[in-house]
Amino acid sequence: MMPGSTADVAEMALMGLETSVVAPLIVLLLRSWPGWRVLTWPAVVALPVFLVGHAAITAWMAVVMPPVLPDVGVHAALVALSLVFWLPVLGRDRRLSDAGRSVYLFLAMPTMDLAGVFVVLHGDSPGGLAMIVAMLPVGLVAVLLTWRWIAAETVAERSVHDAALAAASPVR
Repeated sequence: MMPGSTADVAEMALMGLETSVVAPLIVLLLRSWPGWRVLTWPAVVALPVFLVGHAAITAWMAVVMPPVLPDVGVHAALVALSLVFWLPVLGRDRRLSDAGRSVYLFLAMPTMDLAGVFVVLHGDSPGGLAMIVAMLPVGLVAVLLTWRWIAAETVAERSVHDAALAAASPVR
């Protein structure tokens, strides 16, 4: 496969989508599967393992451009790593707090994009940019979860405020 070819751009976009769309959908659809306990690592372990693995896989794919069979194995490994990445955010066991999920995703995004930047610097601008664009859903999820966290905090604060006002009101 030639860097910048249509097949290469499609493969790099697929790698981004596996990370940002396929893996979180698998976690959401199979949330109650008991096997997730094995893949649900503490976030402080899952995030660096995923980021290093993602960067290594992306760099290797950009340099080697493997034949079909190893290529399928690499994609399977990327999906497995992506599941490990998403479980602290979307899973049931060891799930981060609302604030933790926001911080986790906002910390991950720039580092994930560095893998695409490596592909661009390696001479495959279309492929690297396709990967970066395909990972945009991670940012959308980060914004959505942050918005939900802010809304929940606002509702909780209002209820505390309303309860304090009710308690301070004179009895009629």
